[in-house]
Amino acid sequence: MNIILTSALSGILFMFSGFVLKDKRHLNILAVVLFIAMIISGIFQLQGCEIMQGKYPNMIETDPYRISFFILLCLIGIYYTLVNRYNFSKPGSQVSDYFALIFISFVGIAVLSTFNNLLLMFLGIEILSIPLYALAGSAKHKMRSTEAAVKYFLMGAFSTGVMLMGIALIYGASGSFMLKSIITYAFDFQSIYYLGWILLVLSMCFKVSVAPMHFWAPDVYDGTPTVFSSYMITIVKGAGFMTFITVMSAFKITSEIVAHNYQYLLSFIIILTLILGNFSALKQTSVKRMLAYSSVVQAGFMLFALFEISAESKYALLFYTVSYGLASIILFYALTQVKDVSYKGFNGLSKRSPLLAFASTVALLSLSGIPFTSGFLAKFFILSSAMKEPSNLILIIAALVLAVLSIYYYIKVIIAMYFRGASNKKKIQLSFLTKVLLILGIVLTVALGVYPDLLKMLLNCLTNV
Repeated sequence: MNIILTSALSGILFMFSGFVLKDKRHLNILAVVLFIAMIISGIFQLQGCEIMQGKYPNMIETDPYRISFFILLCLIGIYYTLVNRYNFSKPGSQVSDYFALIFISFVGIAVLSTFNNLLLMFLGIEILSIPLYALAGSAKHKMRSTEAAVKYFLMGAFSTGVMLMGIALIYGASGSFMLKSIITYAFDFQSIYYLGWILLVLSMCFKVSVAPMHFWAPDVYDGTPTVFSSYMITIVKGAGFMTFITVMSAFKITSEIVAHNYQYLLSFIIILTLILGNFSALKQTSVKRMLAYSSVVQAGFMLFALFEISAESKYALLFYTVSYGLASIILFYALTQVKDVSYKGFNGLSKRSPLLAFASTVALLSLSGIPFTSGFLAKFFILSSAMKEPSNLILIIAALVLAVLSIYYYIKVIIAMYFRGASNKKKIQLSFLTKVLLILGIVLTVALGVYPDLLKMLLNCLTNV
């Protein structure tokens, strides 16, 4: 309950902060302080110091994995806030309202980090999603932002209906909304039980933007103000996958036939996601839209964690989220600095801002899965977790081939930065703190690619503090 209450109080505080704090720098400082407060509350919850502990056992529980996931998402949130501290005012002047929406969405993430009940999971997803509709349309003077908000809302409402239908069928078969009761279900109504899970899987595919429910993502991420696209494509996606793996851990498979059908369904979703995402990204002339399709591809890789849900696959998903989040925040920050989000906008960036170009290069190499970056080990861990099932070998080989294909559209950006002349010769001025944050992102990306146990050490510190 700690993290839910702290997140809710943070959102409420920001709703009224605009009346007191007129300087945008103070709002950024307040956001960082509140993220730290949420982290501290999460650590206390891990240690058993919880408000109203045991009061709602049928609704919430303290799951060390998900609480640790929440804390890491808050750490990514601090990095995101500091890197983009000058960008929150670009969509409009109501910066305190934007932060309020971000922290209210974190209430949804906190609920998803503690739910023990499918209805509470539904509420968590809705609390997370509704503020995002407003953030997507926050640039009121741009028609594309309004279009993104409307499309996101309509598609979100459709997926919500699918999710509720799936939950209703699972309840109709098992007689319970609780995950622990669903696991022990005796299978009196197998047909509607499995149909319910299929609908639930499809609705979750929408939330994490994987095929065949990914079609909304490129338009929404492209039309949303870049600073908020960065949030949606990293922290929100990570929360979605945390929920996905938690829900699927309650899916009970009773026979070999059902196990194979589940494997075939997941394999079809993954290969369709990787093919559509990669080939669509190849055709893009906008780097922002390319990164939107790239996020679909990265989500396809993250789905490998769902084949065999274990401690290994859960850690692989956590590592992938951190690696992908770091790289994407850096790249979306670069998009805010080049003005033109096409490949031409990156021409000659190495001369206009050598550090920003180098940080973007490391981030692109990480997304590509090049060795000595965190992205390489993220893909290695996630694919290794799926290799426990030998029949996945062909799928993994196909994924590796498509990963090689993805290098092409990432390399195009690097070529533009270092080997193309810029039409705009004006230098990009970075503040001292921004330079430190970019260097920190580079160091973490390389450090996690060379010594991945750093993340395990951090998790151990959180649980043993």
